[in-house]
Amino acid sequence: MRLALFGGTFDPIHSGHVEAALKAADACALDRVLVVPSGVPPHKQEACHADYAHRYRMVDLACRADPRLEASRLEQPRASGEPHYSAHTIDRIRATMQFDGALRLVLGADAFSEVDLWRDIDRIAEGVEFIVVERPGFKADGAIQPSQIVSCSHPASSRTVRHRAKIGGSLADLAPAAVCEYLWQHALYRS
Repeated sequence: MRLALFGGTFDPIHSGHVEAALKAADACALDRVLVVPSGVPPHKQEACHADYAHRYRMVDLACRADPRLEASRLEQPRASGEPHYSAHTIDRIRATMQFDGALRLVLGADAFSEVDLWRDIDRIAEGVEFIVVERPGFKADGAIQPSQIVSCSHPASSRTVRHRAKIGGSLADLAPAAVCEYLWQHALYRS
C-alpha cells in the first residue's frame, strides 16, 4: 500500500484541500491518503476557530469524496494539551501501519516553505518523501527538495470559508456540500 499523510488544522477543510489530496494521490499513485486534523497545532499561535470534534467530523465528511481518502484521529488532542509534532506522528505510523516504500507527506507550499523550522526535521527528511501542493500565490520553496510537486487551482481558503460563514454567505463554491451542511447545522464560525 502506497501511503501518504496530509495534515493541517482544517479549520475548516475545503474543496482546495480535497483537490490537493486527490491530485497528490493521482500523481504519486497513492492507495491511501490519511487526512489528519491537528488537535493542537504547534505552528499556529492562535487557537482554532472550531474545536477538534467539529474539524474532525468535517474532514470525515469531505473524505467521502474518494475511497483513497481517510480521516484520521492520529493527532487527536491529548489530555495534557501538548501538541503533536510531525516526527511523533510519523513514528506512530511506522510502528502501527504497513506500507510500501517511503512514507509520503502532502503539504501546501506555504507550509513547505517553513518545513526547515519543524522539530526533528533532519530525522523526518531522512525517511519521508514530500509531496508539495502549489496553488496561486504559493510556490514550492524550501531548504529541502520535494519529491513531487502538484498544482491545485482551487481558490478556496479556510479563512474565506470562515468569513463567508460568519456573514451568512454562500459556501457552495468553497467546500464539499456535506461540509457546508454540517457547518450550517452547527452554526460554526458565526461569531
